[in-house]
Amino acid sequence: MAFIGRSGVSLLPRERVVAKLMANHIRDGNGYEGYLYVTSKRLVHIPWPAARARGAVSSAIPLTEVTGADTAPRGTNWRDGSWRRRLRIATSSGDAEFFVVWRVRHAIGLVERARREAGIG
Repeated sequence: MAFIGRSGVSLLPRERVVAKLMANHIRDGNGYEGYLYVTSKRLVHIPWPAARARGAVSSAIPLTEVTGADTAPRGTNWRDGSWRRRLRIATSSGDAEFFVVWRVRHAIGLVERARREAGIG
């Protein structure tokens, strides 16, 4: 059973929030503003109300499906956030999720630390 933690994200049993980052989640070529929660079990993106009004939905990636985190190469499209450095989350399915965050290297470290502490990385 999930419950709402002090952070505002629904948590699973024995799950804790490691970090909360402002992040645009890139989906379908668009960036959706919100918060990226790094927890002891998942990466959870909660979009802001304005992003929800444009079609954004909450999403979660279990840490067990994360195979790595790194910096995505820059692109030329301002709409998808590729002008900026982006956090790229590689998954076991071979897909990647992209998040525009401040201090990408710091975000990579948070994800990798959460994976190590969960006994995954």
